[in-house]
Amino acid sequence: RNSTTGCVSTVSAITVTVVANPTITLGANPSVCRGVTSANLTYSATTNSPDQYSIDFNAAANAAGFVDVVNAVLTASPIVITVPGAAAAAVYSGSLSVRNSAAGCVSGVSAITVTVVSNPTITLGVNPSVCSGTASANLTYSATTNSPDQYSIDFNGAAETAGFIDVVNSALTASPLVITVPVAAPAAVYSGNLTVRNSTTGCVSTVSAITVT
Repeated sequence: RNSTTGCVSTVSAITVTVVANPTITLGANPSVCRGVTSANLTYSATTNSPDQYSIDFNAAANAAGFVDVVNAVLTASPIVITVPGAAAAAVYSGSLSVRNSAAGCVSGVSAITVTVVSNPTITLGVNPSVCSGTASANLTYSATTNSPDQYSIDFNGAAETAGFIDVVNSALTASPLVITVPVAAPAAVYSGNLTVRNSTTGCVSTVSAITVT
């Protein structure tokens, strides 16, 4: 309208389009063993075609080495979260959102956590010695942490040649661990690597070198 003449233009039709924000349906928050460098955050569905995601970790997570993610490509499930290998056992928190890059629309925020679980440990006693022809050797231990309930022994090639058989996730009984010794094994020092495992968390200890003489 021209306010001086009072003349008014013809009508121009206009539209305003309101675009729906995208959404994502997340699965369970992931847990990983300490030292593992990635965690899988699954999701089961999205709406309105998000193709990017962002994660804003809180200050405690950032201090532990978690790095914020900004508009990364949203691949098929799972979202792979980078976990600092040196991060202490703890629960780390962040906020996740997804975005449709064509529309520029962003979802609401979903709170997420990544739990880093302590690995078990075992304190071994003295490496055992047995007489030739003896069929077992006792390896004592005095303490464990973080509830290991299984142990494994990976004997080296020389020990396996002499008849020692690897142990894989055998039940961790009270001390001592009873190691089967081949009765025909020649007098020698036989070596292996022992680990313990918490079967609930799946976390495994560092390797302890052992010998049977």
